[in-house]
Amino acid sequence: MNISIGDFFKSIVSLFFLSVIIVGCSPQSIQPKLEVLNTNVNSLIIGLEKFNDSTAWASGTAATILKTTDAGENWTSFNYPEIDSLQFRDIQPISDKEAIVLSAGEGELSKIFYFHEQSGWNQVFQMQNEEGFIDAVQFWGNGQGLVYGDAIDSLAYILKTTNFGKSWERIPTAPMANEGEGGFASSGSNILIEEGGEAWIATGANGSARVFYTQDYGRSWEVKSTPMIIGEFAGLTAIKKTSGKLWITGGDLAIADQVLDNVFFSEDNGENWTALPEHNIKGSFYGLAVTNYLENDFVIACGPNGAEIWLGDQQKWQVLSEEDIWTAKFIDARTALMAGRDGKMFKVVLE
Repeated sequence: MNISIGDFFKSIVSLFFLSVIIVGCSPQSIQPKLEVLNTNVNSLIIGLEKFNDSTAWASGTAATILKTTDAGENWTSFNYPEIDSLQFRDIQPISDKEAIVLSAGEGELSKIFYFHEQSGWNQVFQMQNEEGFIDAVQFWGNGQGLVYGDAIDSLAYILKTTNFGKSWERIPTAPMANEGEGGFASSGSNILIEEGGEAWIATGANGSARVFYTQDYGRSWEVKSTPMIIGEFAGLTAIKKTSGKLWITGGDLAIADQVLDNVFFSEDNGENWTALPEHNIKGSFYGLAVTNYLENDFVIACGPNGAEIWLGDQQKWQVLSEEDIWTAKFIDARTALMAGRDGKMFKVVLE
């Protein structure tokens, strides 16, 4: 068969345009874009929670809370006027103008406040046991909520509210606690709640790294083990869920110079756990944020030595920052906020 020079060049041109079309239609890898935000505060920011895709609240040391209504671009700060040294280690929005604020500390320094922008502050709980220490707070949409704290006796220390935090009572049916078992008030992330009455509590300290699970608003509990490193200052710091997977992180606060095996997921509600491949940041992670975007899981893990993200579409870790970052939260499917020491706040956008 004879092929003319003209036909040959037509074939080459056709193949070229076909290859351009194929390359143009191939999926592009998703990349995180990091933006530095300005909070105008110098506090260590520890608590971070969204109310909706644009409104989020944050809390930290020096009795400071913050609020944004434009997805983190601008922040308004509020301070508790009576004691400026309280450490507000977690916050739970009730509306765009009110929130429950948790003060963590030994004994009477552990307090819970109701805050409203117009009416101000109202203390609704104060720890009476000198060995008590509360760590985190979370709510269901119906006004029921939980607070978890370090064990002060043989029963896990779990408080419950049924009226959006106006009053709190200790749960008498909580799981039995291991000696010295508690939590880490390092990101407000060791309680996970889902509608319908489900909740998970991540524990740590003194050889414990367990998950408490309830399906009925805390009336009954199951206890699940995890493969997280254990020790006097080790265990779980955060627990999250996305696409049917549970995610946990943590570490050993006494180990800051080694890369730890400390990010795991479970596809069967904590019965079995799988570790993500080795990451880059050394030491423990305090905060965890997860999302499923374009059918891939993306996981932000952060701590005193920095933050990195698991890119599910590429099956690899990427360092986001080497700043001291304690907490992170996705406010929509592709946008997360991260915060930490010296009032530093960052926005991460998946593009």
